[in-house]
Amino acid sequence: MKHIISAFGTLFVLLINIFICVGTATASSEAAAAKEYKADVIAEVENCNFNPNVIAACVAEAKELGYELSITKSVDVSNEVQSAEVILSYSYEIPVFGISQTKTTRGIAR
Repeated sequence: MKHIISAFGTLFVLLINIFICVGTATASSEAAAAKEYKADVIAEVENCNFNPNVIAACVAEAKELGYELSITKSVDVSNEVQSAEVILSYSYEIPVFGISQTKTTRGIAR
């Protein structure tokens, strides 16, 4: 009887560890995907030379993917766009620990 309780206790601890590892790995991969998407948006904004239509399309696509994207242009004295700050907000969740946060990642398109 002692061995059965010990085996089930060990199995229970092992299952908890598996759920924790899967939850952490999922959250990490979602954060990496958001950062990669931000890098893609920066590249697209730079390649289109800050075209307002492309920026609006990027914001709409981000909303469809569940992100919140903000692109703020910086202009010089002659009113030409020199750079743009790209801010992407994404959801970071680890259900096993009850962690649910909104995180942001920033970048600059030049």
